[in-house]
Amino acid sequence: MTIKRLLGVLTVGLALMTLAACGQKSTESIIKNELKDSYTGSSQLSAYESTTFRSGSDTLTFNKKDNTITTTSDDKIYFTVLPKDDCPDNVKEVLKTLDSELTNTDNFSIMISHHDKNPTKEQSEAVYQVALSDGGKTLRLIELRRNYSSDGGYYDFHGTAD
Repeated sequence: MTIKRLLGVLTVGLALMTLAACGQKSTESIIKNELKDSYTGSSQLSAYESTTFRSGSDTLTFNKKDNTITTTSDDKIYFTVLPKDDCPDNVKEVLKTLDSELTNTDNFSIMISHHDKNPTKEQSEAVYQVALSDGGKTLRLIELRRNYSSDGGYYDFHGTAD
């Protein structure tokens, strides 16, 4: 009897682990299924590279095939997903401070470049966090660079899908 009971417990445990693993969404799945083509919204402050992500209202258009973001002013930015394990320590520290704000979102980090398609860490100009909620209906694009602004601010775009 104890062997049957042990096998039963092991089977239930394995089933629970499989369900938990299946419940986690991959970044590729989030981009493909939840990230919409464009979001209209605003940020109170410009990004460090202020010629691209400016303060005020904007529409960000995502081309998922080419991995680009285009702004209302036709600035095109290339992006590549930055895996969590590859994040530099300073990015990990900023992400820790955003933990409570990123709860209940599907989120991932991206590296951006104005010139290089599929930028590597060496080519990247900055790192941003993409946070989607409501099945991708709302987006937050959060600059992960800190301490460049005298008031301590950073680009924090809040938008809704068009």
